[in-house]
Amino acid sequence: MKFRKSLTCSLLVATISGLAACSSMDEVPKTTIQYAPVWEYAARTQGAVSVEKEWWKTFESDQLTQLIEIAQEKSPDAIIGGERVKQAELQMKIANASLFPSLAASASGGESRTKIDGGSWQNSGSTRAGLTANYEVDLWGGEAANRRSAKASFRATEFSNEATRLSIAAAVASAWFNYLALQERIETARKNVEIADRIQRIVDSLYRNGAASAADVAAQKTNLLSQQNALLPLQLQFDQTRAAIALLEGQVPQGYQLVNENILNIKIPTIDAGVPANVIVRRPDVASSEAQLQASSADVYAARTALLPSIQLSGNMGKSASELFALNPAVQSAGWSLSLAQTIFAGGRYVNQVRLSESRRVEMLEQYRQIILIALQEVDDALNRVNITQQQEINQQSIVEQASRSLRLNETRYREGDIDLQTLLDSQRSLFQAQDALVQQRLARLKAATDLYKALGGGWTSAN
Repeated sequence: MKFRKSLTCSLLVATISGLAACSSMDEVPKTTIQYAPVWEYAARTQGAVSVEKEWWKTFESDQLTQLIEIAQEKSPDAIIGGERVKQAELQMKIANASLFPSLAASASGGESRTKIDGGSWQNSGSTRAGLTANYEVDLWGGEAANRRSAKASFRATEFSNEATRLSIAAAVASAWFNYLALQERIETARKNVEIADRIQRIVDSLYRNGAASAADVAAQKTNLLSQQNALLPLQLQFDQTRAAIALLEGQVPQGYQLVNENILNIKIPTIDAGVPANVIVRRPDVASSEAQLQASSADVYAARTALLPSIQLSGNMGKSASELFALNPAVQSAGWSLSLAQTIFAGGRYVNQVRLSESRRVEMLEQYRQIILIALQEVDDALNRVNITQQQEINQQSIVEQASRSLRLNETRYREGDIDLQTLLDSQRSLFQAQDALVQQRLARLKAATDLYKALGGGWTSAN
C-alpha cells in the first residue's frame, strides 16, 4: 500500500512538473526586426499604381494576360502545388480524427472436435460478436497540439502554393518579355543586314567606277557576312524561349506559336512599393514560413506531453453462444475500463524528441527571420534596378538617335569621297549596337518591374 501511494505521489509530481514545463511551450516565438521607415531606393510615387492581384494587366498586353492565366491553370508546377495542398488538407483531417473515439466491430465463429482415448469424437462450436470503443482522453492537450500543428502545416502549404503561382506568373512575364526582345533584336539585325547590303552595292558601284579598291569590296563583304551570321544565335535563343514558354503553359514545344507584339510598345507601370514593414503581410512565402514556425511550436508542446501520463477509456459489449453461427440464446456482456499509463523508461526517446522539436523550432524561427530579410533586400534591389534601367533607357534612346544621324551623314560623305569605307562601317556598327542595346534596356526595365511586383508579393493577401 505504501508503495502504491508513493508511486501515485511521484506520478502527480511528474504531472504537475510536466504541465508547468508545457504551459509556455505552445507560445510562438517572435523575431525582432527593426524596419526602416522607407525603402532606400524608393521610386517616385506620383502616378504610381498599387500592387493588385492581377498585376500583369498593368503592362496592357492581352497576350501576356492570356499566357499567365493558362500557366496558372495548366503548368505542371501549378498542378503539383494544388495536389500538395490537397495532401496537406488530408493530413489535417487525419489529425482531427483524434477528436472522435475509435470503434471496432468483431465477429468470430468456429468448431472443434475432441476425442478422449477410447472414447468417441465430440463436436463443439462457438460464436461471438462484439463492439469495442476506445478513446484516449486528451488531458494535457497533446492531441490538440497535433491538430494545431497539422492546421498550421496546411496553411503553410497553401501559402507556399500561392508563392508558386506568383513565381509562375513572374516566370511567364519574364519569358514573354525576353521573347519580344529577341523578336525585336532579330528585326534590328535584319535591318542592319539590309543596310550592309545597301552599302555593299554602293561599294561595288564605286569599285566599278574606279573610286573604291578591291580591299574595300572585300571589307564590306566581310561586314555583310558578319551581320548575316549574327542572326543565327538570336534565332536560336528565340526558338528556345518560345519552347520555354510552351513548357510553362503545359504545352508541347513543337508547333507552339505566339502572337507577336512590339516590346517598345509594352507599358511599364510606376509601382507603389508602400513601406518596408508591410512586406511580412504581403508575401506568401513569408506567411508560409510563419505558419511553419507555428507548426513547430505546436510540435514542441506535443512532444512535451508525451512525457506525461496517458488516460485510455475503453468500452465493450457483445454476445457469445456455444453453438456455431447461432446467437440465440446467447450470453450478453458489457464493460468499460479506465487506464492510466506513464512511461518510466524509454531510453531517452521522448526527452530527445522534445529536444529535437525545440531545435527545429529554433531553425524555423531563424528561417522566418532570414526570409523577411531576403524579402526586404529583394524589394530594395528591384526598386534600384527600376530607377537605374529607366535612366539607362532614356540615355540609350538618345544614343540611337545620334548613331542613326551619324550613319546617314557618313553614307552621304562616303558617296562624295570625303571619308573612307572603314569610317562608314564603324558608323553602321555603332547604330546596330545602339539599337540592340536599346531593346535590351527595355527588356531590363520590364524585368525589373516584374521582379518588383514579385518581391512585393504580387498583390497577395491572406484570406485568414
